[in-house]
Amino acid sequence: MDEYYYGQGKVYLAPYKTNAYVQWRWIGDVSSLKLNFEFEEKYSKRSIGGRLINDKRFITFIGGNISAKWYERSLENLALLLNSQQTTNKQSWQQEIVNNIQIGMTIPLMHQNIRNITIENLTNDIDYIVNYEFGSILFLTTPIKQPFMIEYDYSGCTGVGILNQQTTELMLRYEGVNLAKNNEKVFIELYRLSLDPVDAINLIDSESDFSNVETVLQLLPDLTKSPKSDFGLFGRMVNLSEFKLITYNGEINHDGSHNYAY
Repeated sequence: MDEYYYGQGKVYLAPYKTNAYVQWRWIGDVSSLKLNFEFEEKYSKRSIGGRLINDKRFITFIGGNISAKWYERSLENLALLLNSQQTTNKQSWQQEIVNNIQIGMTIPLMHQNIRNITIENLTNDIDYIVNYEFGSILFLTTPIKQPFMIEYDYSGCTGVGILNQQTTELMLRYEGVNLAKNNEKVFIELYRLSLDPVDAINLIDSESDFSNVETVLQLLPDLTKSPKSDFGLFGRMVNLSEFKLITYNGEINHDGSHNYAY
């Protein structure tokens, strides 16, 4: 039988919890998902003919991780990758007092996507130019009266902080198919994972491909499970089989001694 493998599928993550139903979240386009294993070893040595050779090998550590390339930069994914949480600001208005402004200076405001801006004793497009989308002001003159007040409205927004939360442990499900074997269903479940800090997130790109974020999640044991069970401590990999059907051609005699499950 051919046992070639060419996998495609979806990756889901959820916060690690024991004995509880949780909301699994599809993390979007993942171009690569690889399960890696590692081990540490020790050797005892023996002298033969005046030379030392390895006599016995002992595996002292077995572990692993799963590496992935993410493409979707949703706020949920960014919050997870940046050890953060989503924040939401409602639409409102703002007053800011500024001082020591000189001609040619560009100053940032506290909020972005603004409108209806007014500045004391100054005229828009004569004394200053506003970047409404990103919330900044370029001064074309030096204000005579300082400090002065800036007033404006701003829209609601959502975002994430950067590295301001503790890392949470996760669970992973992979629901895939083997395209090289008649779209055979493949299921992988990893019970407990710890996400490594992200090395880099591209912000300006010169390549022809979309940017991805490479991540590594370390496998941790789920000590609520028995190491002797079929499910193990770390996870399981399953190839799903089709149901076996019983067909009847009129030649089977049934004496009532067997029960059939439907």
